[in-house]
Amino acid sequence: HVYGTADAAYGQLTRYGKSQSCIVSGESGAGKTEATKIFLQFIAEVSSQASNPTKSDGNVDEKTGNEKVSLQEQILKANPLMEAFGNAKTLRN
Repeated sequence: HVYGTADAAYGQLTRYGKSQSCIVSGESGAGKTEATKIFLQFIAEVSSQASNPTKSDGNVDEKTGNEKVSLQEQILKANPLMEAFGNAKTLRN
């Protein structure tokens, strides 16, 4: 189930600090793009609940000088890129 997989990945990330990846595969029309959207929305939601996300209001990271961006914002900004992969032309479509 998508929520269970997303929860397990987020749990491993937060508990052990290990990078996580999830491969969503299936036949054309099987719902891969929708599953990926649900996965990303879930991760964004739990990450925002787990901490007080820093909003883009001019806060700057002292080490890098870059503007601080919450994990939730980063995930949601990645969604259009993920959709582009989901909409790629294949032999079957």
